[in-house]
Amino acid sequence: MRTESILLVDDNEFALNELANVLKYIGFKNLSIAKNINNALGLAASKSFQCIIAAWDMEKKSGLDLLKKLRNNDRFLNLPFFLTDSAYTKQKVMKAGLAGVTGLIVTPYEKQNLVSKMESISKIIEKPLCEDEFKSIEKGMEQLDKGNYKEAIVTLDKVVKSNKNAEYYYNIGYISILSEKYSEAIPAFQKATQLDSLFAKAFEGLGRAYNALGLTAKAKQNMQKAADIYMERGMVEDAESILNDILEINAESVNIFNSLGVIYRKKGNFEAALKQYKKALKIHPDEVYILYNIGRLYIDLKKPENAVKFFEHALTIKPDFQEARKTLEAIELGLL
Repeated sequence: MRTESILLVDDNEFALNELANVLKYIGFKNLSIAKNINNALGLAASKSFQCIIAAWDMEKKSGLDLLKKLRNNDRFLNLPFFLTDSAYTKQKVMKAGLAGVTGLIVTPYEKQNLVSKMESISKIIEKPLCEDEFKSIEKGMEQLDKGNYKEAIVTLDKVVKSNKNAEYYYNIGYISILSEKYSEAIPAFQKATQLDSLFAKAFEGLGRAYNALGLTAKAKQNMQKAADIYMERGMVEDAESILNDILEINAESVNIFNSLGVIYRKKGNFEAALKQYKKALKIHPDEVYILYNIGRLYIDLKKPENAVKFFEHALTIKPDFQEARKTLEAIELGLL
């Protein structure tokens, strides 16, 4: 009997029981069951699993949503995660791969297919895809903690400047998708997503090392890159923390105020977002995208009359700014 602890997630009780029975038949008895994403997140937080298998299609939130949430937590970066579905299009394979899926399982379940998928679990646990990068970043962070800033920069710089970076693996995955070589696309995309998160840590570490050496321009550049990666991955708390650190280095940074505005807007804190955008506007009063962002915020605040002047100002600077023009027309028509 296999000892791996596996979490099964599906809101379809019949499908859930079918998967559990097949897994038990091939020797996997240590199974836990979750009938929705919230239940799955709670179990993942409180128990240690060697693998998660989730249905793509569920009534409220999909298995893909669960995967994205888990991959944004370092604890689950290498956790084997499989999605199940009756059919996979190129678009679905792309979405799953870019979210960091380990593999795709087609339903109805076929015993030998499940055996081969489950046999990959121990290999992933024993040697994560990005093991070398993990070790390099750990070494760099240790050097940083000890105050060996120059050594830390050398170590971390090697990670972010690696020839086989996240973009490299993304391109492999994309080409494989176009060639319908899905079994090659998935691990390439998975490694790209893992490296993306790792690079954020490396860029953050570089920023802190450069700042300690008084090289504030390089510090800001690397920390901004880390914040951008975190924002792209939806890790707004991590991005916000770094952006606030950058403000301590340079309190007059239009990009930081604008980025904080984006974060607060995503969090639904429109008043805080507006304050940040207005700070950015003081530094660059004619930056059309900041004017546009402020206009959109006033619409979020149900104050379209306040938004008009910002869209109009943006159009006087950039007459071909179509997003601002279309939004202004919608306000005039009473659609917003």
